[in-house]
Amino acid sequence: MPELMILILAAIASIVAGLLSKKIILKVWPKSGKIGINSEKVSCPECGQFMPETRKPANIRQFLWGGWTCTSCGAEVDKYGARIDL
Repeated sequence: MPELMILILAAIASIVAGLLSKKIILKVWPKSGKIGINSEKVSCPECGQFMPETRKPANIRQFLWGGWTCTSCGAEVDKYGARIDL
């Protein structure tokens, strides 16, 4: 019986530690640049159209670092919603 209680407490502690570490990582992770994770919806800075949830990279830069090409106006947008000027 005590072994079962220890296993349950260990599982709960692992879940709590995982959730806390995720919050900390997302808080300190860069919010700009190539290395980063953006979980927010992105809209085109030119026309305001929202980018689709699933993306089809149009070039190698979008494949490696994220981003979209706006289907409405053709602007290239990075994963944070900033226009990429070529």
